[in-house]
Amino acid sequence: MNKNIKKEIICYAENHKDDLIQLICTIASIPSPTGREQEKAKWILQYLHDLGAHEAYIDEAGNVLFPWHIDASRPVPLYNAHIDTVFNQLDTITPAITGNILAAPSCGDNSSSVAGLLFFIRMMRELSIVLPTGILFAFNVGEEGLGNLKGMRHIMTKWQNRISEVIAVDCTFDTFVNVAVGSRRYAVSVEAEGGHSWMHFGNDNAIAIAASIISQLYALTVPAQPKTTYNIGTISGGTTVNSIAAHAEFTVDLRSESMTELEQLDTAFKAILAQAQTPKIKITHTILGERPCSNGVLNAEIYDRIASIRRRKNLETVFVSASTDANIPLSQGIPAISFGFCRSHGEHTVHETLELDTLMPGILQMAEFMFFHD
Repeated sequence: MNKNIKKEIICYAENHKDDLIQLICTIASIPSPTGREQEKAKWILQYLHDLGAHEAYIDEAGNVLFPWHIDASRPVPLYNAHIDTVFNQLDTITPAITGNILAAPSCGDNSSSVAGLLFFIRMMRELSIVLPTGILFAFNVGEEGLGNLKGMRHIMTKWQNRISEVIAVDCTFDTFVNVAVGSRRYAVSVEAEGGHSWMHFGNDNAIAIAASIISQLYALTVPAQPKTTYNIGTISGGTTVNSIAAHAEFTVDLRSESMTELEQLDTAFKAILAQAQTPKIKITHTILGERPCSNGVLNAEIYDRIASIRRRKNLETVFVSASTDANIPLSQGIPAISFGFCRSHGEHTVHETLELDTLMPGILQMAEFMFFHD
């Protein structure tokens, strides 16, 4: 990519900053909780078609895909941004700008990334920028929570052996995910004898049994490195204050950077469940979701690339582990990284904000990463 094109990109980004901000606001205002992303997907597809990107389509999983000048004989880089959010109860979202701060649920995670990729597509079309291998752009579903990385799993299956590297565009522009945190999530159900709190005192209480299981889980020792964690996310059960609970249920999240440690934690947790079961106490567990760990991708050109870009700007490169769309390619041994276009705060809360003055540095960093390398 020559210096003239680089100048054009910088000029374009600066001249169209307001368009990018408006795009973020529009995307954030369209509710798209995990499992109900259809309206936002249709909006994105129409936006691309309006740009003249008629190759864009929605696949069987609900992802919006746009293959840009792909050379079928060469592996292609995938740039994706998930379109689902964690907000299930918000029917109306009104972004607000105060000074340098844009506030809206999902503005950073992940409306800014969706808008940023759409901004790049528009810029590449208007400036006639084409990479030798082309790019596969994706706006995918099912990244958050129990979406279980549905969209990315589908893409990596359909495009098997054709993806050279994956850039999961997500959240902040100054931390970089290169290690996948694997997880297993369960719903646990406890059924016990129950009864009247006075007349049947001493009968097994499902809530007490659930509490004992949880207490034993929290007594387990897990390593700090590789980081391994457990969490009880929800719990419910019983009927009235004067009834011995006959039923209780809770959800469990087990995570680790290491598949070996995750397996060991999973085995220990299931042993606790087995020990709690008796002829009068029934324990069942159902897997809600599973995300894979990395598989040997410790060094890759894309990691050196972003580090080199930031080194030239005298910026530190902070690599971290997390659970993102990058989990799927990393588990398949395909180089992948996750970072975004801005600096945001309060992700997954209704008080989420992003710093508007970080958008241009984020856009230019992504441009340099995408276009200006050997």
